[in-house]
Amino acid sequence: LPVVVDDMTLIQPFIDSTQYKPEIEPLLRIKVTRLLHSDEYVLGTSFYHMVGDANSTFHFHNDLSQIYQNLKPILPRPVFERHVLNKEDSEFSLLPVLKLYQNTGKREDILARLGKEYAETDPINMSFSSEQLTKLRSLIEDTNEITAHDVLCAYIVYLMNKHLFTSEDEYVRRAYMYINYRGVSDLLTPKGYVANAIMQPLSSDFPNPLSLSSIAKTIRQLIKTTRQEDFLQNWVTSANILMKKIIKDGHVNFVWDKDEAIFNSNYKYDWADQVDFGMKNQCRFHTMGIFKYYFRIFQLNPVKGENGNWIKDNEGAEVSFRIPKGEIKEKFLAAWKKDIQENFLNVK
Repeated sequence: LPVVVDDMTLIQPFIDSTQYKPEIEPLLRIKVTRLLHSDEYVLGTSFYHMVGDANSTFHFHNDLSQIYQNLKPILPRPVFERHVLNKEDSEFSLLPVLKLYQNTGKREDILARLGKEYAETDPINMSFSSEQLTKLRSLIEDTNEITAHDVLCAYIVYLMNKHLFTSEDEYVRRAYMYINYRGVSDLLTPKGYVANAIMQPLSSDFPNPLSLSSIAKTIRQLIKTTRQEDFLQNWVTSANILMKKIIKDGHVNFVWDKDEAIFNSNYKYDWADQVDFGMKNQCRFHTMGIFKYYFRIFQLNPVKGENGNWIKDNEGAEVSFRIPKGEIKEKFLAAWKKDIQENFLNVK
Protein backbone atom coordinates (compact mmCIF):
# COMPACT_ATOMS: atom_id res chain seq x y z
CA LEU A 1 0.00 0.00 0.00
CA PRO A 2 1.15 3.59 -0.58
CA VAL A 3 1.45 5.93 2.39
CA VAL A 4 -1.68 7.85 1.37
CA VAL A 5 -4.46 5.36 0.64
CA ASP A 6 -7.27 6.68 -1.55
CA ASP A 7 -9.62 3.70 -1.07
CA MET A 8 -11.32 4.39 2.25
CA THR A 9 -12.65 0.83 2.43
CA LEU A 10 -9.08 -0.38 3.01
CA ILE A 11 -8.52 1.93 5.98
CA GLN A 12 -11.89 2.44 7.64
CA PRO A 13 -12.15 -1.06 9.19
CA PHE A 14 -9.09 -0.19 11.29
CA ILE A 15 -10.24 3.28 12.38
CA ASP A 16 -12.81 4.27 15.00
CA SER A 17 -13.30 7.82 13.78
CA THR A 18 -13.76 10.79 16.09
CA GLN A 19 -16.89 12.82 15.33
CA TYR A 20 -17.25 16.59 15.19
CA LYS A 21 -20.74 16.42 16.67
CA PRO A 22 -21.90 16.16 19.38
CA GLU A 23 -19.37 18.13 21.39
CA ILE A 24 -19.17 15.42 24.07
CA GLU A 25 -17.38 13.13 21.60
CA PRO A 26 -13.80 12.19 22.58
CA LEU A 27 -10.90 14.04 20.95
CA LEU A 28 -8.95 10.83 20.39
CA ARG A 29 -9.95 7.29 19.51
CA ILE A 30 -7.59 4.30 19.24
CA LYS A 31 -8.43 0.91 17.76
CA VAL A 32 -6.03 -2.05 17.72
CA THR A 33 -6.56 -4.87 15.22
CA ARG A 34 -4.60 -8.09 14.92
CA LEU A 35 -4.01 -9.47 11.41
CA LEU A 36 -4.06 -13.25 11.79
CA HIS A 37 -2.58 -14.02 8.36
CA SER A 38 0.60 -12.01 9.02
CA ASP A 39 0.59 -11.87 12.84
CA GLU A 40 0.88 -8.09 12.66
CA TYR A 41 -1.07 -5.38 14.44
CA VAL A 42 -2.72 -2.24 13.11
CA LEU A 43 -2.90 0.74 15.46
CA GLY A 44 -5.68 2.93 14.10
CA THR A 45 -5.71 6.44 15.54
CA SER A 46 -8.34 9.11 14.93
CA PHE A 47 -7.15 12.50 16.20
CA TYR A 48 -9.43 15.55 16.32
CA HIS A 49 -7.61 18.13 14.19
CA MET A 50 -8.69 21.07 16.35
CA VAL A 51 -6.39 19.74 19.09
CA GLY A 52 -3.26 19.88 16.99
CA ASP A 53 -1.45 19.33 13.73
CA ALA A 54 0.73 16.52 12.37
CA ASN A 55 3.54 17.48 14.74
CA SER A 56 1.18 17.13 17.70
CA THR A 57 -0.06 13.75 16.45
CA PHE A 58 3.50 12.58 15.88
CA HIS A 59 4.47 13.73 19.40
CA PHE A 60 1.63 11.70 20.91
CA HIS A 61 2.53 8.55 18.98
CA ASN A 62 6.21 8.88 19.82
CA ASP A 63 5.34 9.10 23.52
CA LEU A 64 3.03 6.10 23.16
CA SER A 65 5.77 4.09 21.44
CA GLN A 66 8.24 4.93 24.20
CA ILE A 67 5.79 4.02 26.97
CA TYR A 68 4.99 0.72 25.23
CA GLN A 69 8.71 -0.13 25.31
CA ASN A 70 9.02 0.98 28.95
CA LEU A 71 11.34 3.80 27.86
CA LYS A 72 11.41 7.43 28.89
CA PRO A 73 9.87 9.98 26.49
CA ILE A 74 12.48 11.51 24.19
CA LEU A 75 10.42 14.57 23.24
CA PRO A 76 9.63 17.50 25.57
CA ARG A 77 6.54 17.28 27.71
CA PRO A 78 3.47 18.51 25.81
CA VAL A 79 2.57 22.18 26.32
CA PHE A 80 -1.00 23.33 25.63
CA GLU A 81 -0.89 26.96 26.79
CA ARG A 82 -1.70 29.60 24.18
CA HIS A 83 0.24 32.82 23.72
CA VAL A 84 -1.07 36.39 23.82
CA LEU A 85 -1.66 37.85 20.37
CA ASN A 86 -0.31 41.20 19.24
CA LYS A 87 -2.50 44.01 17.93
CA GLU A 88 -3.51 43.49 14.31
CA ASP A 89 -1.61 45.22 11.55
CA SER A 90 -4.51 45.85 9.16
CA GLU A 91 -2.21 46.34 6.17
CA PHE A 92 -0.53 42.99 6.83
CA SER A 93 -3.92 41.26 6.89
CA LEU A 94 -4.48 42.40 3.29
CA LEU A 95 -1.21 41.01 1.92
CA PRO A 96 -1.44 38.39 -0.87
CA VAL A 97 0.58 35.97 1.27
CA LEU A 98 -2.60 35.49 3.34
CA LYS A 99 -4.76 34.77 0.30
CA LEU A 100 -5.88 31.35 1.53
CA TYR A 101 -7.55 33.09 4.50
CA GLN A 102 -9.06 35.83 2.32
CA ASN A 103 -10.57 33.70 -0.46
CA THR A 104 -13.20 31.51 1.14
CA GLY A 105 -16.40 29.77 0.12
CA LYS A 106 -19.57 28.39 1.64
CA ARG A 107 -19.12 24.94 3.14
CA GLU A 108 -21.78 23.36 0.93
CA ASP A 109 -20.21 24.85 -2.21
CA ILE A 110 -16.76 23.56 -1.25
CA LEU A 111 -18.11 20.07 -0.57
CA ALA A 112 -19.96 20.06 -3.89
CA ARG A 113 -16.78 21.11 -5.72
CA LEU A 114 -14.71 18.44 -4.00
CA GLY A 115 -17.29 15.80 -4.84
CA LYS A 116 -17.26 16.82 -8.50
CA GLU A 117 -13.46 16.87 -8.60
CA TYR A 118 -13.30 13.44 -6.97
CA ALA A 119 -15.51 11.98 -9.70
CA GLU A 120 -13.40 13.58 -12.45
CA THR A 121 -9.95 12.68 -11.10
CA ASP A 122 -7.79 9.68 -10.24
CA PRO A 123 -5.29 9.30 -7.39
CA ILE A 124 -1.57 9.26 -8.06
CA ASN A 125 1.16 8.14 -5.66
CA MET A 126 4.66 9.03 -6.85
CA SER A 127 7.68 7.49 -5.13
CA PHE A 128 11.10 9.14 -5.23
CA SER A 129 14.21 7.44 -3.93
CA SER A 130 16.78 9.36 -1.91
CA GLU A 131 19.16 9.03 -4.87
CA GLN A 132 16.62 10.59 -7.21
CA LEU A 133 16.06 13.52 -4.85
CA THR A 134 19.81 14.02 -4.57
CA LYS A 135 20.03 14.10 -8.36
CA LEU A 136 17.22 16.65 -8.61
CA ARG A 137 18.88 18.85 -6.00
CA SER A 138 22.16 18.71 -7.94
CA LEU A 139 20.40 20.38 -10.88
CA ILE A 140 19.94 23.59 -8.87
CA GLU A 141 22.66 26.21 -9.05
CA ASP A 142 23.80 27.45 -5.63
CA THR A 143 22.21 24.60 -3.66
CA ASN A 144 23.45 25.68 -0.23
CA GLU A 145 19.99 26.79 0.90
CA ILE A 146 17.77 24.67 -1.34
CA THR A 147 16.56 21.48 0.35
CA ALA A 148 15.55 18.18 -1.23
CA HIS A 149 11.99 19.04 -0.23
CA ASP A 150 12.16 22.43 -1.98
CA VAL A 151 13.32 20.86 -5.22
CA LEU A 152 10.78 18.03 -5.00
CA CYS A 153 7.92 20.55 -4.80
CA ALA A 154 9.53 22.55 -7.60
CA TYR A 155 9.82 19.45 -9.77
CA ILE A 156 6.09 18.71 -9.44
CA VAL A 157 5.24 22.25 -10.59
CA TYR A 158 7.84 22.06 -13.37
CA LEU A 159 6.45 18.72 -14.56
CA MET A 160 2.91 20.09 -14.73
CA ASN A 161 3.87 23.28 -16.54
CA LYS A 162 6.18 21.52 -18.96
CA HIS A 163 3.95 18.65 -20.00
CA LEU A 164 0.30 19.20 -19.04
CA PHE A 165 -0.67 22.62 -20.27
CA THR A 166 -1.06 23.85 -23.83
CA SER A 167 -0.73 27.58 -23.12
CA GLU A 168 1.10 29.86 -20.70
CA ASP A 169 -2.24 31.00 -19.28
CA GLU A 170 -2.66 27.56 -17.70
CA TYR A 171 0.73 27.44 -15.95
CA VAL A 172 0.97 27.03 -12.19
CA ARG A 173 2.41 30.41 -11.19
CA ARG A 174 2.39 30.26 -7.39
CA ALA A 175 2.27 27.71 -4.58
CA TYR A 176 0.77 27.58 -1.12
CA MET A 177 3.14 25.89 1.31
CA TYR A 178 2.04 24.40 4.63
CA ILE A 179 4.82 25.52 6.97
CA ASN A 180 5.42 24.45 10.57
CA TYR A 181 6.49 27.54 12.52
CA ARG A 182 7.77 25.77 15.62
CA GLY A 183 11.32 26.66 16.60
CA VAL A 184 11.11 30.30 15.52
CA SER A 185 10.05 31.85 18.83
CA ASP A 186 9.77 30.20 22.25
CA LEU A 187 7.17 32.84 23.08
CA LEU A 188 4.89 31.67 20.27
CA THR A 189 5.75 27.97 20.26
CA PRO A 190 7.54 26.67 23.36
CA LYS A 191 9.19 23.26 23.14
CA GLY A 192 6.56 20.52 23.17
CA TYR A 193 3.87 22.88 21.84
CA VAL A 194 0.62 21.06 20.99
CA ALA A 195 -1.52 23.09 18.60
CA ASN A 196 -2.04 23.76 14.92
CA ALA A 197 1.24 25.64 14.60
CA ILE A 198 1.13 25.75 10.84
CA MET A 199 0.62 28.47 8.28
CA GLN A 200 -0.31 28.32 4.61
CA PRO A 201 1.34 31.31 2.92
CA LEU A 202 1.21 31.95 -0.81
CA SER A 203 4.48 32.35 -2.68
CA SER A 204 5.25 35.18 -5.05
CA ASP A 205 5.00 34.44 -8.76
CA PHE A 206 7.66 32.10 -10.10
CA PRO A 207 9.96 34.29 -12.25
CA ASN A 208 10.22 31.39 -14.69
CA PRO A 209 7.49 28.75 -14.28
CA LEU A 210 9.42 26.39 -16.57
CA SER A 211 12.64 26.53 -14.56
CA LEU A 212 13.25 24.02 -11.77
CA SER A 213 15.75 26.38 -10.16
CA SER A 214 13.47 29.42 -10.35
CA ILE A 215 10.56 27.57 -8.74
CA ALA A 216 12.72 25.98 -6.01
CA LYS A 217 14.34 29.31 -5.07
CA THR A 218 10.95 31.03 -4.88
CA ILE A 219 9.67 28.33 -2.53
CA ARG A 220 12.78 28.58 -0.35
CA GLN A 221 12.48 32.37 -0.16
CA LEU A 222 8.86 32.06 0.99
CA ILE A 223 9.87 29.67 3.77
CA LYS A 224 12.75 31.91 4.88
CA THR A 225 10.50 34.99 4.95
CA THR A 226 7.64 33.40 6.86
CA ARG A 227 9.88 31.85 9.51
CA GLN A 228 11.11 35.26 10.68
CA GLU A 229 9.82 36.24 14.12
CA ASP A 230 8.46 39.67 13.13
CA PHE A 231 6.60 38.22 10.18
CA LEU A 232 5.30 35.35 12.28
CA GLN A 233 3.96 37.62 15.02
CA ASN A 234 1.90 39.51 12.44
CA TRP A 235 0.86 36.32 10.69
CA VAL A 236 -0.50 34.59 13.79
CA THR A 237 -2.54 37.65 14.75
CA SER A 238 -3.97 38.24 11.27
CA ALA A 239 -4.69 34.56 10.65
CA ASN A 240 -6.52 34.33 13.98
CA ILE A 241 -8.75 37.29 13.10
CA LEU A 242 -9.43 36.07 9.57
CA MET A 243 -10.21 32.54 10.78
CA LYS A 244 -12.75 33.88 13.28
CA LYS A 245 -14.48 35.71 10.43
CA ILE A 246 -14.43 32.56 8.28
CA ILE A 247 -16.12 30.58 11.07
CA LYS A 248 -18.65 33.36 11.75
CA ASP A 249 -19.61 33.47 8.07
CA GLY A 250 -19.93 29.68 7.91
CA HIS A 251 -17.23 29.52 5.26
CA VAL A 252 -14.26 27.25 4.58
CA ASN A 253 -10.80 28.36 3.43
CA PHE A 254 -10.24 25.58 0.93
CA VAL A 255 -10.22 27.69 -2.23
CA TRP A 256 -7.35 28.34 -4.62
CA ASP A 257 -7.03 29.56 -8.19
CA LYS A 258 -6.29 27.41 -11.24
CA ASP A 259 -2.77 28.83 -11.51
CA GLU A 260 -1.94 27.82 -7.92
CA ALA A 261 -1.01 24.53 -6.25
CA ILE A 262 -0.91 23.50 -2.59
CA PHE A 263 1.78 21.46 -0.86
CA ASN A 264 0.85 19.96 2.50
CA SER A 265 3.93 18.04 3.56
CA ASN A 266 4.76 15.71 6.45
CA TYR A 267 8.14 14.85 4.98
CA LYS A 268 10.03 15.84 8.13
CA TYR A 269 8.35 13.13 10.22
CA ASP A 270 10.01 9.71 10.16
CA TRP A 271 7.27 7.46 11.49
CA ALA A 272 9.17 4.23 10.89
CA ASP A 273 12.09 5.40 13.01
CA GLN A 274 10.37 7.46 15.69
CA VAL A 275 7.14 5.46 16.17
CA ASP A 276 8.28 1.86 15.87
CA PHE A 277 7.12 0.25 19.16
CA GLY A 278 10.47 -1.54 19.27
CA MET A 279 10.24 -2.95 15.74
CA LYS A 280 12.99 -1.02 13.99
CA ASN A 281 12.18 -0.06 10.39
CA GLN A 282 9.19 -2.41 10.27
CA CYS A 283 6.29 -0.13 11.21
CA ARG A 284 4.48 1.47 8.29
CA PHE A 285 2.37 4.60 8.34
CA HIS A 286 -0.79 5.15 6.29
CA THR A 287 -3.35 7.93 6.08
CA MET A 288 -6.19 9.15 3.87
CA GLY A 289 -7.20 12.33 2.09
CA ILE A 290 -5.99 13.66 -1.27
CA PHE A 291 -7.49 16.24 -3.60
CA LYS A 292 -7.00 17.69 -7.07
CA TYR A 293 -3.56 19.33 -7.32
CA TYR A 294 -3.30 19.27 -3.52
CA PHE A 295 0.04 17.57 -2.94
CA ARG A 296 0.79 15.58 0.21
CA ILE A 297 4.36 14.48 0.85
CA PHE A 298 5.58 11.79 3.25
CA GLN A 299 8.68 9.73 3.80
CA LEU A 300 8.63 6.29 2.20
CA ASN A 301 7.52 3.32 4.25
CA PRO A 302 9.88 0.38 4.87
CA VAL A 303 9.50 -2.54 2.45
CA LYS A 304 10.16 -6.23 2.91
CA GLY A 305 12.92 -7.58 0.69
CA GLU A 306 12.95 -10.96 -1.05
CA ASN A 307 15.15 -12.31 1.74
CA GLY A 308 12.51 -11.39 4.30
CA ASN A 309 14.46 -8.48 5.77
CA TRP A 310 12.93 -5.04 6.09
CA ILE A 311 14.68 -2.12 4.40
CA LYS A 312 13.94 1.60 4.39
CA ASP A 313 15.13 4.25 1.97
CA ASN A 314 15.83 7.09 4.37
CA GLU A 315 15.17 10.51 2.79
CA GLY A 316 13.02 8.98 0.03
CA ALA A 317 9.58 10.53 -0.49
CA GLU A 318 6.05 9.80 -1.67
CA VAL A 319 3.94 12.51 -3.31
CA SER A 320 0.19 11.88 -3.45
CA PHE A 321 -2.58 13.88 -5.13
CA ARG A 322 -5.49 13.61 -7.56
CA ILE A 323 -5.29 14.48 -11.25
CA PRO A 324 -7.92 14.69 -14.04
CA LYS A 325 -8.64 11.32 -15.61
CA GLY A 326 -7.67 10.41 -19.14
CA GLU A 327 -5.16 12.25 -21.31
CA ILE A 328 -3.89 14.66 -18.64
CA LYS A 329 -3.13 11.84 -16.23
CA GLU A 330 -1.44 9.74 -18.91
CA LYS A 331 0.69 12.67 -20.12
CA PHE A 332 1.81 13.42 -16.58
CA LEU A 333 2.75 9.83 -15.78
CA ALA A 334 4.54 9.36 -19.11
CA ALA A 335 6.61 12.53 -18.60
CA TRP A 336 7.53 11.52 -15.05
CA LYS A 337 8.52 7.98 -16.05
CA LYS A 338 10.62 9.36 -18.92
CA ASP A 339 12.46 11.68 -16.52
CA ILE A 340 13.11 8.76 -14.18
CA GLN A 341 14.45 6.59 -17.00
CA GLU A 342 16.73 9.42 -18.18
CA ASN A 343 17.79 10.26 -14.60
CA PHE A 344 16.36 13.77 -15.10
CA LEU A 345 18.76 14.46 -17.98
CA ASN A 346 16.40 16.94 -19.66
CA VAL A 347 15.11 18.66 -16.52
CA LYS A 348 16.33 22.24 -16.42
